[in-house]
Amino acid sequence: MSTPDEAPQPQQPGAQPPQPGNVPPAGYQPPAGYQPPAGYQPPQGGTVPPGGYQGQQGYQPPPAYQQPGQAAYTAPTGPNPTPPAGLGYNAPPRNVFGLDFSNITQRFRDTTGVPKTLTTSYWLWVAAAALGVIANFANIFIYRDIFGALAIGTGIFNFVFSLVIAAVYVFIAIRLKEGARWARLVLSILGGFAVLSLLFLLITLNLSLLSSAAAVAAAIMMWLPESQKHFV
Repeated sequence: MSTPDEAPQPQQPGAQPPQPGNVPPAGYQPPAGYQPPAGYQPPQGGTVPPGGYQGQQGYQPPPAYQQPGQAAYTAPTGPNPTPPAGLGYNAPPRNVFGLDFSNITQRFRDTTGVPKTLTTSYWLWVAAAALGVIANFANIFIYRDIFGALAIGTGIFNFVFSLVIAAVYVFIAIRLKEGARWARLVLSILGGFAVLSLLFLLITLNLSLLSSAAAVAAAIMMWLPESQKHFV
């Protein structure tokens, strides 16, 4: 049993705060009306009590201080979503579909800031689309001469379908030169199909082999080292 002299005494106004190195217990609050002496700094280093030391107004924890149980902040990493620098117009972000017709004419013809190898790849993709349309238009008359008038319907269907495919080719090629990684992936798959179709078309001597050959060359050009810098 403690004597009255041994019982802890309450803090009196004007009492000195704990000395540096003696960290106050969690939840410690100075008495009402307590003002720290002029020039007094709270303890540096050590363990800061939860919620911070309240003895000095405006006190900030030391640099690199981290609340207990709080995960360290890590800056987000990953592919850069912004368009490549140096383009002659405002392109959509890399990671979006980018179907915008407000400046589609400029997006089609402007290759400012695009590496030469990738520019060549872009125009080869456009050429592949155009050659596909021309070949299917010519096939209408070739089918008619070989198979008769009944084959004209098939030729017309193939021609209309080639127009749709050509539009898709051109749009994805536009996104390619704008640095969209998804466009390069899709065109790589289409280039693989072009390799297979080229082998078949060489045997049949179909006019579409020119379109497939351009697509194969375009797929190779867009993976050259100079072209890959555009997608970093």
